Amino acid sequence: MTESEPRVRSLRYHAIAWGLVAVQAVLIIGILLTPVGNDWPLPTAGVIAATALTWIGIALVVWAVLVFGRGVTPSPMPSDKAQLRTRGPYRWIRHPMYTGVILLMAGSALGRRSWIAAAMWVMLVVFLLVKMRWEERRLVEAYPGYDSYREAVPALIPFARRSDPAPSASSSR
Repeated sequence: MTESEPRVRSLRYHAIAWGLVAVQAVLIIGILLTPVGNDWPLPTAGVIAATALTWIGIALVVWAVLVFGRGVTPSPMPSDKAQLRTRGPYRWIRHPMYTGVILLMAGSALGRRSWIAAAMWVMLVVFLLVKMRWEERRLVEAYPGYDSYREAVPALIPFARRSDPAPSASSSR
């Protein structure tokens, strides 16, 4: 490996990371800007559910950001300022910010009563799963204890059983 190869790989990873952030932002903005429709009825219980999902999602994102501290970044690349966190919401979920965004956007899409918003929410969830797998490869490389943490803690749903672990750093090369 030449001396410049790690630098080129790092630049490529950072470019991919910010591209992933951009796609995520477009999907979130798309959901939020979808006009409220009448594609399905939304009784009072539905309004309460949509509101609850939205606020639970916001609370989870805020909690995760506060616990993560100054190393938090929208980029899925591990920050030089960050450390592996295993307390707070990270004790039960490896990616509480993703879970929070999924819940927040589920509430927003449900409340919009639009198949377009619902379809964008599904695309967002699929996209976040892809982004999470990409990010986990970087986390395995950055943190020696991440593989053990990944085996012990579910990715998005607390107390969920582990079924399909992400590939380790050695299998992604």
